[in-house]
Amino acid sequence: MFDPLPVLKDHLSELRPYRRVGLVATAQHLNRLPEVKDFLESHGKEVEVGGQILGCRQDNALRLGADCYLYIGSGRFHPLGVSFKTDKPVFILNPFSQALDKITDDEKRRWLGKRKGAISRALNSDVFGIMVSLKSGQFNLKKALKLKETLEGKGREAFIFAAQELTPNNLLPFKVDCWVNTACPRIEGDEYNRPVVNAEDLEGFLIHL
Repeated sequence: MFDPLPVLKDHLSELRPYRRVGLVATAQHLNRLPEVKDFLESHGKEVEVGGQILGCRQDNALRLGADCYLYIGSGRFHPLGVSFKTDKPVFILNPFSQALDKITDDEKRRWLGKRKGAISRALNSDVFGIMVSLKSGQFNLKKALKLKETLEGKGREAFIFAAQELTPNNLLPFKVDCWVNTACPRIEGDEYNRPVVNAEDLEGFLIHL
């Protein structure tokens, strides 16, 4: 079983500049937050526990009055979202590599560059595939229908694809120029056969189509 404390002991100096630490994690590591909180407080930190964050929801992190955040989990999408929305340092304690590192400005710039590139390609697309997740909490058919109507009003073709799992393999056979995601923003980071943009991003650029 993963023990986060040895990793924290080895890297505690990296958290030294920050007095207030916000703790967040993915669901499978929530049980480790109390002991991490106790450890940090024993070393003079003020700690707030935000609890679970999701790819599409970072509210539990945003409500904390933290100087930095410590995320326990293996992915980088969740902590990237926290970093963008709070502009605070975000540290990642990875339970699999048992390492601690930090979201860097260069990493954020690369991610933004990739996102802007996808939006640029979307503006030159003729056929759009609008993805609708059937999962609870992600289903947004109303937004998909509105986007379809707007795109068609701009002279573009738009088709709605609804599924429980919106994976690259599931969508590979369909011939579209661009995918528009109305579900969890994390889909944007997956490897699809066409550029993927989030619905919110596309809505801001529809005036240019």
